[in-house]
Amino acid sequence: MSVIHVRDQHDGTSHRQVELKLWHPGCWTLEVTEEFDGTHILEKSLYPTDETVKGDFILVSEGDHDIETLVEAIDAHRVVESTAILKDGGSRARIVVTYQRASSIVPEIVNSEFMPIEPVHITGGYEHWTVLVRSDRLEAVFARMEGEYDITLEAIQEVNPRDNVEFADTSDQIYDSLSTRQTECLFEAHDAGYYNWPREISANDIAENFGISGPTFLEHLRKGEQKVLDAFLTKLAGRNY
Repeated sequence: MSVIHVRDQHDGTSHRQVELKLWHPGCWTLEVTEEFDGTHILEKSLYPTDETVKGDFILVSEGDHDIETLVEAIDAHRVVESTAILKDGGSRARIVVTYQRASSIVPEIVNSEFMPIEPVHITGGYEHWTVLVRSDRLEAVFARMEGEYDITLEAIQEVNPRDNVEFADTSDQIYDSLSTRQTECLFEAHDAGYYNWPREISANDIAENFGISGPTFLEHLRKGEQKVLDAFLTKLAGRNY
């Protein structure tokens, strides 16, 4: 049994970001990912009604099973009413699944004081949640959930309101970091075929067309490239799967 002791020197309104590993009975996502090794499911959005939940999911196969096999298994699950493939990219697909609301833990999470702040990642028969909760309520909320479900607290950190504001996505982050000149040089190089292989044009030729010197153009270009690569490679390195 897990024991959490929260000691906060603030006024009780500070928050914790918590990572949870969770299992509950009767869930199609847990049973499918447990049966098929190397399967990952990401919840994009959920739309509950009184009786059902319609969910938009990303389905990823990194194992020996193709997407069609996985979708057939999902469709055959006892709590699933229908499935639809929106996009199929071979080892990755976007699917819509309608299933019985009673099998979902989402209403329980939402009605607790846990607020999901990241897409839920399901793999290996477990759900991985990142939630926000008031510091002075974490211990009680976790104890109540632990009494009903197989739940493990994997990480916990205090939320600092002075931290930098998060960006909507990686593109937004890159756009914010690039100077106007860096953005212009990157697009000019891309449009001119500089990044094609074999390269269709030299940096000096682009600079001449752009009306600046070659060294100045390369300085803007390299600084912009470094920001783009750093943002995307950091994002890739932090993938959940």
